[in-house]
Amino acid sequence: MFPEERKRRILERVRSGGSVTVQDLSQAFGVSESTIRRDLRELEQEGLLERTHGGAVAADPTRAEPSYAEKSDQNRAEKMAIARVAAGMVHDGASIILDAGTTTLEVARLLKDRRDLTVVTNSYPIAAELAEAPGVEVIVTGGSVRGTTLALVGPLAERALEQVNVDITFLGTNGIDLERGLTTPTPAEASVKRRMIAAARKVVVVADSTKAGRVAFATVAPVSKMDMLITDRGMDPRLAGELMARGVQVLTAE
Repeated sequence: MFPEERKRRILERVRSGGSVTVQDLSQAFGVSESTIRRDLRELEQEGLLERTHGGAVAADPTRAEPSYAEKSDQNRAEKMAIARVAAGMVHDGASIILDAGTTTLEVARLLKDRRDLTVVTNSYPIAAELAEAPGVEVIVTGGSVRGTTLALVGPLAERALEQVNVDITFLGTNGIDLERGLTTPTPAEASVKRRMIAAARKVVVVADSTKAGRVAFATVAPVSKMDMLITDRGMDPRLAGELMARGVQVLTAE
């Protein structure tokens, strides 16, 4: 079967059933799972479906990026577990960047008892969360607010980040893909995240397993820019293995 015919049949299955798995498609078409993943990636790039952990679902052209409140409710237990691991890395006297996001907000909530901690953030929910913590100095980047993420972006945010050097950046992401790297929905947020990466001695990505294999519109950086990924038990073990082979430490939050 030619690749185009196989992809056409994959689309038919997605549209009729709503979702498919890589394993089922591999068995149905008699090809390797890596071939199926490549097909799904190409179909997603054409906007014909959306990849998920272990498979794909039908694309919804009317679906917008979820609101901040909606994201806060998604995978809450996993985010809290990830946050506990991340917060355990932050000691008194440290300087860190907390990227805007719902997982990094959970990290912030666990840092209120730190002493002599400096937190740089482009998130006003995080700034508000830490504002009254007596041992935490909060530095807000400034910039324009994105309503869906409550992130501060643009030249003001970027210039602020260019002037700091921190121990750790805790970075959020919408997608982690071996070929496309770390991705996010908008170029403005991608640009700010790149400044956060450049400002830190260590880059820790905090992302639940639903981000595995996903590719959003704007590329932030290759996966090699990560020093560590903190995720949950649902992470694709093959992706985790590939990341570790490329020098990324992968921690699984229980």
